[in-house]
Amino acid sequence: MHIEPGETVLLTGRSGSGKSTLLGTINGLVPHFYGGRFAGRALIAGRDTRSHRPYDLAGIVGTAFQEPATRFVTRSVSDELAFGLEAEGLPGDEIGARVHATIERLKLGSLVDRPLDQLSGGEQQRVAVAAALMREPLVLVLDEPTSQLDADGARGVLDWLRDLCKDSRLTTVISEHRLTRLLPEADKVAALGEGGTLEAWGAPDDVVPHLVYGPPLIEAARRLGLRAGLSDDSKEELRRALLSLESPPQRPGAGDRRLICRGLSFSYPAGFALREVGFEVRQGEAMAVLGGNGSGKTTLLRCVMGLLDHTGEVEVDGQAIQGLPVADRARWVAYLPQWPSEFLFAETVQEELLTTLRYRGLEADADHDPRSMLEAFGLAALADRYPRDLAAGEKQRTALAAVMIARPRTVLLDEPTLGMDPLTQADLARRIRAWKQAGLSVVVATHDVEFAAAITDRAMVLEVGRMVTEGATGDVLFSRPGLRTALQGLSGRPWPACVADLDVISEGGGNADD
Repeated sequence: MHIEPGETVLLTGRSGSGKSTLLGTINGLVPHFYGGRFAGRALIAGRDTRSHRPYDLAGIVGTAFQEPATRFVTRSVSDELAFGLEAEGLPGDEIGARVHATIERLKLGSLVDRPLDQLSGGEQQRVAVAAALMREPLVLVLDEPTSQLDADGARGVLDWLRDLCKDSRLTTVISEHRLTRLLPEADKVAALGEGGTLEAWGAPDDVVPHLVYGPPLIEAARRLGLRAGLSDDSKEELRRALLSLESPPQRPGAGDRRLICRGLSFSYPAGFALREVGFEVRQGEAMAVLGGNGSGKTTLLRCVMGLLDHTGEVEVDGQAIQGLPVADRARWVAYLPQWPSEFLFAETVQEELLTTLRYRGLEADADHDPRSMLEAFGLAALADRYPRDLAAGEKQRTALAAVMIARPRTVLLDEPTLGMDPLTQADLARRIRAWKQAGLSVVVATHDVEFAAAITDRAMVLEVGRMVTEGATGDVLFSRPGLRTALQGLSGRPWPACVADLDVISEGGGNADD
């Protein structure tokens, strides 16, 4: 590939196709840090990465990684933003001015006095992107930069990047699965195949229709047999087809109450508090927990799991579990954090599953077969790999398999689609639907409204630690314009909320004759 100064390139492809490796080639971490066999040439602003190490490239290539919490070198937002400038030896007055300007532009003021380890995943991502831009690099590489951001946060970062590219001819290469957010900003799209090859390269309109997956509007058009394009004419044709569909019949009710939470509250020393949140989830039901960065989604799940010393009541299958330690709560509830690396510590993927079984006393139970679970999650070929060396999506699937091997009845998932390509997300959605049919209850904290619409029955929205609305997922999303899915935004109606809803057409729930 040849990328011109000032261009924005969107890098897409399935998990494990080599996107992060290609980004690492641009900043010199491949091969100087990660090792391996290297062939070919990478020239960055005229510098050959074979003879220029990452330190030599740091002044011209800024990088924001997938898991920012593992890359921070200080404890506070201001110090993290200033660190690279201090290493470069800039005067204190200039450092202070740049830090202040960055905080104002990305609206980080509310985060400045909080420790980095007390920020939400989305807030940490905003700080990481800001830190990557502090040295005013010529090239910026971003690995899933908006995956942990709510709609407003993502828009703020992308608007800033657009202005930077326009004003300073900043060259940007972005790896991202959520194509809808990035396609309008991209000059070119590079699609990597599963074997690490460049399968398509060019303008978005030329590349996207040929991808094995596309953004929701593209996939909906394909499902309805329409032209799969990004033009206004293609969108209008899709809009008319959506309006011709009849609403599906009501879903049958869920089973008995499985998880009941009353008055959950918790306060951090820095001031944020979860206040009197209550909800219930029934057997075979999935609930989405939605809200902006820092609204309390992760805090809520941690309270339910007992990882925070909360007040309020938690019941599972009629059993009060508040006050019980995490190990005891884990008999009823399984929890997967948003960063899978926090969960993975064994030497191999298979050992992660075996560790769970040993912890639960299930290692000798023939009904809990690690190999079958690895195959079910598409991990059989990775059984002997070191988990932390896997791609983000592969780590997520490994962590999910390690959680589900014990066959819990209630599952708490925090941003489970992080690092997953749309095809892998679709596999996870099918898996969650199967869990629901088997009677499992699922609570999903997510920014991914498309995924929430595809797999959850009900949703609630948190704002500044309080629940502000709750109801059927499609209705909740549509009632809040900032949370509407692509199909809701195009059609102006609650249904269909997502591409998965279009499946009811073949089941007699709608009409696609138009």
